[in-house]
Formats: sequence, structure tokens, C-alpha cells
Amino acid sequence: MSYTVLARKYRPQTFADLSGQEHVARTLGNAIAQDRVAHAFLFTGVRGVGKTSTARILAKALNCASGPTMTPCGTCDACREITLGTDLDVLEIDGASNNSVDDVRRLQETIPFRPARDRFKIVIVDEVHMLSTGAFNAFLKTLEEPPPHVKFIFATTEAHKVPVTIRSRCQRYDFRLIPQAVLSERVKQILAAEAITADERAISIVAREAAGSMRDALTLLDQIVAFSGASLVGDEVARVLGIADREALHATATALLDGDGASVLREIDRLAERGLDLLHFSRALVELLRDLVVLRVSGPSTPLVALVEEERERALALAKRVEPAELQRAFHGASLLVEDVARAPMPRMALEMGLVRLASRPPLRPLAELVARLEAIEAKLGATRGPSAFGRGATRESSRRASPGGAMGPASDEPAPALRGEPTRSTRAVAPSPTIDAAPRERASAAPPPEPDELGPDEERESAPSPAPGEPPPALTPGEDGALSAWEIIVTRLVETRPALGAMLKHGTPRRVDAERLVIEYLRDSFYGKQIESMAGIAAIADTAERVLGARPEVEIAFGASPRGATIAALEDARVRERLEATRKRALHHPQVQDALRIFGIPIEAAEVRVLDEEEA
Repeated sequence: MSYTVLARKYRPQTFADLSGQEHVARTLGNAIAQDRVAHAFLFTGVRGVGKTSTARILAKALNCASGPTMTPCGTCDACREITLGTDLDVLEIDGASNNSVDDVRRLQETIPFRPARDRFKIVIVDEVHMLSTGAFNAFLKTLEEPPPHVKFIFATTEAHKVPVTIRSRCQRYDFRLIPQAVLSERVKQILAAEAITADERAISIVAREAAGSMRDALTLLDQIVAFSGASLVGDEVARVLGIADREALHATATALLDGDGASVLREIDRLAERGLDLLHFSRALVELLRDLVVLRVSGPSTPLVALVEEERERALALAKRVEPAELQRAFHGASLLVEDVARAPMPRMALEMGLVRLASRPPLRPLAELVARLEAIEAKLGATRGPSAFGRGATRESSRRASPGGAMGPASDEPAPALRGEPTRSTRAVAPSPTIDAAPRERASAAPPPEPDELGPDEERESAPSPAPGEPPPALTPGEDGALSAWEIIVTRLVETRPALGAMLKHGTPRRVDAERLVIEYLRDSFYGKQIESMAGIAAIADTAERVLGARPEVEIAFGASPRGATIAALEDARVRERLEATRKRALHHPQVQDALRIFGIPIEAAEVRVLDEEEA
């Protein structure tokens, strides 16, 4: 009892039957209809996409009793014999076993003779890239100027191995991988013809595992039908093929994106206990992550994702929970992990540790936020680095004085904590080394600070910095009661809700702040100004300004050659410097410090004050 496998039983017999190769079918059909059929063809593409089938269809179309025609009848002697492979005038040669010069020479001896019955003598050479160099060279002259009754059709999976001298004498047709949707539709048709039922998941698995090859899909289908009979179920299909089902893939992807390394390890353990191919699983996981990225970027109805409706909805729900940057990051890490699993002597351990590493990845931070933070740190370090050597202490002081949202608070009338006995801060007078410190002479020339009893209340209070001579006054300054200006309030609130945006606004010069317009000016080509425009920060600024000013102003980001005026960042730096200088003066004139300086014989001008954290004190 003989059985014909599905791949042979349902081999395409006409151009209309070719699945996924419509461009080839249309071109060849039009060439026949217009009587412009070339004498040599080169069909290229991966296995199982229809190269040999197309060669036979073309032979039938040229030799059909009612032809040449685009639609061979399939019933005449020529069509039936070509289908069975018994036509004397259609020679099918295996290039792998007939690859010598002698084989080509014997073929050439028969070419001058006219066909026995058919209209054309057709030579089909499968796997033509297997011919030797001498055999290719022997073909050259015959292939360039064959007799009018001869047609050559070459088929190969590796076109790059065919000499360019052969390729230049042929019309080349590239056969594409068959889309998964087309494979699924063809599998449904064949199952209906075979009276076999199957759910969507089973058909999807077959089409996915075929990887674009129709012959592979029908071969897998034969194997599955032999196991399951007349009813195919997705779980059984996955078990027969030894691959992970979609449930395991989704569970692993969910745990991976949620950062749940323990669940990832449990899923890998279940797969290993079932004896599934972990390399195949890792590749399927990469495909799923790719689908998640496409759904997140292109929307739920994109045709770029070949998923059944139920699985598409589940993947879309997972994709919406994660930012696109995180999805792309997970895809990149998983794709690199596939290579590690393929090369590893212990694939399970490589897969486990790789997925745990991805699950425990630290969160991403926007580049603009990081750059803004670095710029702010550099600005503070540069502002506090001077002859009084505050350096490290100034940076700590500015961070301690910052409000919870990151904006600088108003000037404080409270004395330094060290002088009030509070444990959160300490001040220390440090005597310089007499052998290496040459600065006392320079500092001695400066005017001595006033005595403690000469310091007025205005000098102890911290206020906004005065403008330099010749410069316009700051655009915005705190009021006399110490309350923040409207602009500072707006920026402070933005720092609390959107830290990156608030940090960049601190470096802008406010030109107009009222209920009608809000104009912020930056240097020309300023990084901060362009980032605010690109990150859609205008709407956020307007929303916050509306809550502060009582009306929604029109927000404008302006650029100038050299904006003049105070920025919040400059005001904060000036307040820090004044606060530290006031702390230094109070510390130096403290009675105990004065006694220590007299004991050690150190002039007050040569003493250095550092403000330290409690744990450093």
C-alpha cells in the first residue's frame, strides 16, 4: 500500500497554485502571453518555496497541446507526462550527481535534435551550483546561443556559487520566503481537503516552524497528522514537535519584563523537565519580544505581526505595560543570549543566567536627565571652587539646602547648625601646614572681616546676589519677605513632577512671566532649549504655569546670542556661596575658635573653614 506525502500530493500544477510567488507567476505568464519567453532561466531561493514546481509548470505551459498558454490544461499527454516526470522531451537533471564535463558533453550531443513530440525540448538542472567549473565552462557557448527549440531552466539554493558568466546568460527569478499568513491559509485548505480539523494555534505553530518553506510546512503536517489523527490541537502539536508552547513563552516574557527572576527560573525548569529544545525556545522568545516591540510601536492592527487574534490581544496587553525603550533593550539582550546558548556546553545554565541578568537589569534613565544632572553638578563645583577652598563642603552644603523636589529653597535666617548645637552639621577651623601653604600672605592682604558684634542683621541674612557692575539686574529675584518668585515656584513644581525638565529650565533666563505670556531665553544652539522643545515640555510648562498664575500663558522658548539676566541656577549658586561665606565668618569669630587660633598662634586670615557632613566630622 503506497502513500503519497502531502508535499507531493499537493504540489502546484498551475501558476495560480503558486503560493507566495505571485511576482514570478505573473512575469512568466505575461512572457508566455506576449511570446517573449527567454531561452534560459535561473530560479533561486531557499528550499521548499517552489523552484522545481515552477520549472515543471513552465514546461507544461510551453508544451501543452493548447499552448503555449498561461493555464496548461493538465489533461493532455504532454501535461500528464511532465507531471509524472516521464516526458522524453523534458529532461530533469540532478546537478549534484551529473556535475562533470562529460555529463554536460553528453547532454549537448542531444540538444541539436528536435523534440520527439513536444513543442520545446526543456532541460531542467536542479542544484545547478553543484556543477564543476569545467562543466559550467562547457555550458557557456550552448547556453548563449542554443537552438530555438531548446529552453534551459536552472534551479539553485545558492545563486552566489553560480559563475557570473552563467548568470549573465539567464533571466534570474528570486523566489521569496513564503509569508506565515500565506502558509497558514494553504495549510487550512489542505486540511479541509483531507477532512482534518485543527485549531488556530496548531495551524500557527506549523506555519511558524516552517520558516517560510511550503514543503517544510507540509512535511511537518504529515508528521503531526500521523500522531494526532483527524483532529489537531495546539498543545499536542507543540509536544510532537518538541517545542515550547505559547503559554510558556508568554509566561517567561512576562516574568522577564516584570523583573521576576525567580519565575523565569521556574519556567526554564519546566521546559527542561519536558525535554524541550532550549535553543529553539530562546529563538522563539526573541521572536515574541520582537512582536511586542512592533505592537508597541506600530499599533494593535499592524500586519507586521503574524499572531492569531487571541494571542495578539495578549501580546498587546503585555506590550502596553512596558516602555518601548525597555522592550527594545530586552529584545537586544535576548538576541545576544541566543548566540550564547548555541555555543554553550551547558545550554540550560547559559539560558537561565542570561535571562536572570535581563530580568534584574537596572531601569533606564533619559539621556537628557543625566546630562542635565551632570551639567548641574559641574556648575556647582565650578562655582564653589575658589581661593577659600570650599570644594567638597560647598557641594554637600548645596545638596543639603535643596528642597525635596530638587529646587533651592529661599534664603534662611537661621544661624549655622554647628553654632546652634544641632548634630546635623559641624564646622571646623583647620590650621594650614606652615611648610606648604603659601596662601596666608595673599589672604592677609585682604580686608579683615568685621567683628561678630559689628555684623548687622542684614549681613547675616541670605539674599539674592547683587548684579555685577555694568550688568542689568536679574530678571527675577525673591521678594523681601523671602518668598519665591512666580518663576521659581513654577520651576520648583516642575522639578518635583518632571525632574529632567525642571533641571533644564533652571538654566533659562525668564524674559516675561505673566498670565498672558511666558518667555524663556537660552543661548543660541543651547542643549537645554532644544531638549525642552524636543521632549514636548511646552505643554507641561503651560500646565504648571496655569496652576501658579491662575491663567494659561502662551509659552515661548527663545534663543539669543548672549542672554543677559539671572537664571535660577545662577541664583542658587550665589545663595550657596553667600551661605558658606556667612558660615565661615561666624565660625571664625566663634569664641572657642578664637581661643584655639590664639593658642596655636595662627592669624585669622590664614585659617580655613570646611563644612563637613556629620559622619565625616
